[in-house]
Amino acid sequence: MRRINSDFRTQYMSEEGQKLANRDYFGYVEMDDFACYVLADSLDGDVESNSAKFVVDSLIRSFVENPTMRTGKLKHYMHLAHRELLKQRGGMHLKASVTIVVSDYKKIKYCYVGNSRFYFIRNSRILFQTKDQSLTETLLKEEKITLDQAAAHEERNNLYSFLGERGEPEIVVSKKIKLENGDSFAILTRGAWENLGENEFLEISNEAKEPSEILEKAEDIILGKQTAGEIDNYSVAVTFVDKVYLPPKKKFSVKKILLIALPVLLIVAGLSLALFLRSRSIKKKEESLTSYLQSGKEYLKYDNYQKASEEYAKAKKIAESLKKKEIYIDADDYQKLADQIILSDEAIFAKEYKKAQNLYIKARNLSMQTGNVGKQYIENQLKQTKNYIDVFDLMEMGQQKEEYGDIEGAIKAYQQARELAASLYFDDGKKEAMAKLTAIEEKVEKNNQKTEAVADAAKKESQEEEEKSKKEEEEKRELENQQKLNDQQNAMDLEVQANKLLSEEKFESAITYYQTAQAIYVRLELLSLADKINDKIAAARAGIKAKEADIDKLKNQAKPNESDIPDKGPGINSSSTDK
Repeated sequence: MRRINSDFRTQYMSEEGQKLANRDYFGYVEMDDFACYVLADSLDGDVESNSAKFVVDSLIRSFVENPTMRTGKLKHYMHLAHRELLKQRGGMHLKASVTIVVSDYKKIKYCYVGNSRFYFIRNSRILFQTKDQSLTETLLKEEKITLDQAAAHEERNNLYSFLGERGEPEIVVSKKIKLENGDSFAILTRGAWENLGENEFLEISNEAKEPSEILEKAEDIILGKQTAGEIDNYSVAVTFVDKVYLPPKKKFSVKKILLIALPVLLIVAGLSLALFLRSRSIKKKEESLTSYLQSGKEYLKYDNYQKASEEYAKAKKIAESLKKKEIYIDADDYQKLADQIILSDEAIFAKEYKKAQNLYIKARNLSMQTGNVGKQYIENQLKQTKNYIDVFDLMEMGQQKEEYGDIEGAIKAYQQARELAASLYFDDGKKEAMAKLTAIEEKVEKNNQKTEAVADAAKKESQEEEEKSKKEEEEKRELENQQKLNDQQNAMDLEVQANKLLSEEKFESAITYYQTAQAIYVRLELLSLADKINDKIAAARAGIKAKEADIDKLKNQAKPNESDIPDKGPGINSSSTDK
């Protein structure tokens, strides 16, 4: 009953950050003689399955069924979780990073895969911590980058081992750490340690009296950095070891001495056997190492990068166990190359062509470091990726031209995209280009139909206006003709009246009527009729003159001749005579 004679205090927080859902997961169990603490971080993008929860549930279930701190068992539990994760996946490749800490209330041991971190703190110092299984950590180990550069390095999340990977995960198990009163340990997911440096965490841990104080200050620091970038799910679990279990002291007895001595004798006897077995094991490992290296080389030669990665991973494990550093480094370089090409192929399969292009460029750089292994394959994939990008660039250019109203240019760009995709046997690109081309052609056809309809309507309206104008013109001409007929009739009536007045020898009145009638004829452009009236006017004027002549004649006839008047003599007034 070690638990009741010790004092462990555990608290944790787990938040979604700026993501839509929290896909971290923490679980722990404190039994009578053993305790287990597990924190996992989902690495995939499946929104329906929580990889971290599958892993944590599996590890705690295995531990509860058989609590232990044995390295082999812990690795076995990790492999069970790994296989369970593989079974859970459907269309999505489920992946998770996980750290498990186990304790018998006297010692602890940690075991991890991926980049979830563990810190063990004693006397204001981090005595033990995990090393991320990432490309960045490898570069840091090889002193190719500094510690400051590693904190923000672009490959810090490019893991070479995790649960759910296609091969076997590289499981790291620590040695047992003897606990002392006042120790503490913590587990953090990537979203936490990316925004909370080791020194910052150590500082708030040293000042805290309760686990909750660490969690509160850690969250303040994490959230304070959300303006600098997007914050992932973040989780932190903290355990204070206030009291370590101390077993009661027992006196030595003969039986106990025998129990101690017998194993020693057995160990000595076993050492000899072990040396023999070790020698034989080393020979077998060297043979296996050679086999794995050769197989990896063959797989690379035939562009089977998945199998090559698996073979080199196995070779690395054996090289590490045999402490063959140079062989380990070579195998690691080849595995990184294979993994990089796999990532690139996955990106192009996911239709993320620009991302795939960047990944293939990195793969090409890795290929140069390994003697141009796989270079031809990478160059071919880069060429294909560039062609795919060109297809989408043409479609994007067509989209822009369409938005700016350059329909002809847009159609030309879509046609070029379709033809390029067809020449590349790029069905997806061809279908998308065809869809855009069909859509814009339908749009043009609709616009043409609309334009024709507007033109027809305008033409119809113009015809109606023309007919209306023509009708009004005809009505106007008819009215004018009627008016002319009326005027002509009036002129004729005036001429008849003038003729009558002429016959009645009312010449002045006749002339007035004739002139009025003549003016109407002239206005009506009936010049022949107007000319005929001139003769009648002349006749009327002649009549006037004749009449005036007759009057003058009569006056002359009535006046006495001066020769007939007798001379009265001087002084006689003639006027007086008339009187």
